[in-house]
Amino acid sequence: MMRIETHTHTGNIDIVATISPEDMVYMNRDIGCGGVAITNHYFPYLEEWYPEKLKGIDHAGYIDFYLEAYRRAKAVGEKENFPVFLGIELRFRGKINDYLVYGLTEEFLYDSPRLSDLTLDKFLEIKPSDALVYQAHPFRNDMEVTDPKKLFGVEVSNGSTDPRRNAMAEAWAAVWGLHRISGSDCHRPPQLGRGGILTMHDVRTDKELVELLKSDEYTLISRVEPK
Repeated sequence: MMRIETHTHTGNIDIVATISPEDMVYMNRDIGCGGVAITNHYFPYLEEWYPEKLKGIDHAGYIDFYLEAYRRAKAVGEKENFPVFLGIELRFRGKINDYLVYGLTEEFLYDSPRLSDLTLDKFLEIKPSDALVYQAHPFRNDMEVTDPKKLFGVEVSNGSTDPRRNAMAEAWAAVWGLHRISGSDCHRPPQLGRGGILTMHDVRTDKELVELLKSDEYTLISRVEPK
């Protein structure tokens, strides 16, 4: 049985995350995970978070900065024979909805426009055909539930969200027949292990992760303790 963490944020790119990319790998491995997806925020206000690094930078430099944490985690994963997957948590300018996306490549990020400057509809037009889009924690305050026809799935168990809101997401996914995912949404050590998926498959690459998510051949790790 393989446990995969699908939703993590690391220091160096996320101002509210305290775990280094390297430690995100080691800490997840130590609690029994067999792989981890780095899903750092691809948000329109990264420039506000890191003005000294991003002011006046070109698109390639912006993506270099965005991918640095993932690449650091990936390097440790390769050394430790521990799969590290590339994901993003995407938010569009003027909106607060968040979307977990799996199946993007580094090349796509370099070749695409600034994704956070698009709309969801524009992103769906240009994304790779096999990339999967889930709405993250859709029932948090002030978020709007996205038209289910535009989604592959919904994060129905988010380890950093009130379980009652997760239950609402679970019900919504059931009504619309959406694929379900669980993730810890880990920013700090106490949030480790609060979500993820369990599968009998040995998943080693981004492509294999996408194929697993398409197949639904996994079970969810759900947060059940009160917030």
